[in-house]
Amino acid sequence: MICLDCYSGGHQTPALGVCRKCGAAVCGQHGKLTEQFLTCTKPISRTVTVEQPVRRLLCTACTRAHSAYAECCPRSANTVPTP
Repeated sequence: MICLDCYSGGHQTPALGVCRKCGAAVCGQHGKLTEQFLTCTKPISRTVTVEQPVRRLLCTACTRAHSAYAECCPRSANTVPTP
């Protein structure tokens, strides 16, 4: 698999992983490894963050979008509900 961003720029760099949000293949230069906290809802609609964050790999475009979202909604930018 080839990194999508590199391929768009005319290069063929092997991908190291896949973006968690959009599914694009990314290399070490274009991928960003971040942390994401999982949450669950307890009685009386109380959201609790589960400790020990999970790793999340994002491409350049999704990293930018996620950063913009984090500026707008900082409390929920790094969490995702669990079933």
